[in-house]
Amino acid sequence: MKNNPLIMTTRSITFGITIILMVFSSNTWAEKDSRQAVVLDDVNRAFVLHEMRQNVKGIQQAITALSRDDMKGVASALRTLGMQSMANVPPTLMNSVPGGFMQIGMPNHMAFDNIANAAEKGASTKDILSSLGMAMKRCVACHAAYRIESK
Repeated sequence: MKNNPLIMTTRSITFGITIILMVFSSNTWAEKDSRQAVVLDDVNRAFVLHEMRQNVKGIQQAITALSRDDMKGVASALRTLGMQSMANVPPTLMNSVPGGFMQIGMPNHMAFDNIANAAEKGASTKDILSSLGMAMKRCVACHAAYRIESK
């Protein structure tokens, strides 16, 4: 009996779909999230997530300003991420996060102020980018170590 090309094609497609489903339904390919959970109530969680989004936005604005050699714009974008941003922290947040979380976050707020000061004093683009890179290392370290979860 001759092999029917249509049946062979259908079998090949079925076999391929079966293999794909087996691969994607298996958890062995997915990385396990072993970061420490930071469990927060709705108010604190919303604040932390908003602050992180503001940090990304401010860094993006600073980089854009750097591309135009606009040091005033760099300082303005980063100043909002500095210690002044701590004025609105919910009172219960400090007791709700692990110490390591604060040991990463607080130095970054201070670093943003320091970078803003350097930009105002005429630091070079290269120096500002280097300092931003160091601050971003702390961002990456924090995101690698912690995940925010709801209570």
